[in-house]
Amino acid sequence: MGNAAYIKEKNKRHILQCIKEHGPIARSRISETLHLSKPTVSALVEELLHEGWVREEGNGDAGQLGGRKPIYLTFNSRAAYIFGVDIGGTKTLTAVSDLAGNILGTREFPTQDNLQYGLLKKVQKHVQELLLEQQISEDRVLGIGIGAPGTTDIVQGTVIDAPSLNWHDYPLQNEASALFPFPVFIDNDVNVAVLGEQWLGSAKNMSNVVLISIGTGIGCGIMINGQLYRGASFAAGEIGYLVTDKNEAKKHTKRAFEGYGFLDSFTGGPAIVAKMQEALGDKAIQELTAKDVFDLAKSGDQTALAVTEEVVDHIGFAIANVISIINPEAVILGGGISKSSPWYLPRIEQIVSEFAAVKTVIKTTTCGPNLGVIGAVSLVLREHESALKTF
Repeated sequence: MGNAAYIKEKNKRHILQCIKEHGPIARSRISETLHLSKPTVSALVEELLHEGWVREEGNGDAGQLGGRKPIYLTFNSRAAYIFGVDIGGTKTLTAVSDLAGNILGTREFPTQDNLQYGLLKKVQKHVQELLLEQQISEDRVLGIGIGAPGTTDIVQGTVIDAPSLNWHDYPLQNEASALFPFPVFIDNDVNVAVLGEQWLGSAKNMSNVVLISIGTGIGCGIMINGQLYRGASFAAGEIGYLVTDKNEAKKHTKRAFEGYGFLDSFTGGPAIVAKMQEALGDKAIQELTAKDVFDLAKSGDQTALAVTEEVVDHIGFAIANVISIINPEAVILGGGISKSSPWYLPRIEQIVSEFAAVKTVIKTTTCGPNLGVIGAVSLVLREHESALKTF
């Protein structure tokens, strides 16, 4: 792109961002805020109006005291739509969103039940259902973002390794692109989640953030200076492999399940259930979940308390280590086990205060169960070559 064209596109995006953040706003105010000339603002606003990204409010008629009322500009969040897909080891959630991150409709299905018969085909079916339900035509869809639970090469479009899905070098982007008529963007699910949290959640307006997701396994999304940090081979944030107990690690001869690391074997949902069942012995409970174990602990069950206290300690030491390396503004807790965080957060804060190099705020996600799909929508907004793309 030539220098003049690049500057024009950059100014156009800054104007759109200004309208999104401060609208309704007059052209003159945009000019003052961005230090751009009024003719430049007017010309680029006309392009944004023509393309449908913004709308005008007011008609510019004279007021009772004379003079013309200003015409205000607002962001048109329904100019286009985006699909977000959160593929988890347990369930897959598909959602359609407007450009402001408002979720308009969702569909969900068990991941494992559909792996053998075509997970993406099921997602395609749900996308078509949501298009019909929301009366959205395909040409108004900006793209679809997909978060995958494993190390993901965004350049090649492949999931290098996703143990919970038994995916190895799986060409996710090519497979999805063959099914959908709009652009497809993929990334690791926790990377996607930290984008969502920084866009609309607890980390809004922060540039240095760590999100730790605790579900089937434990993963970490890292944002440094407002950009995702993926690592040299897209494996940054694989904290499931952290060793949080040297002595335990020396005698640790097997993982909770194939493809997972030391920390996963203590903090992942299946590992928590396995440890509880082992502790119960002959009194093992059928169809027990990690949530059940935490609920039992909160009710005072001594066996569950012993199991969960060990889990929380490992999480706390892992967070302390991450804080000392990354020095984030905040650590956000997400994933299924984070739902119990109000109960165990004080213990984590205590460990962090004792062992981390610096003080750091620890929060829980405010995006709830939609965090993954909101992040996938944010991924599209960041990567799509449109006026909406952020720098």
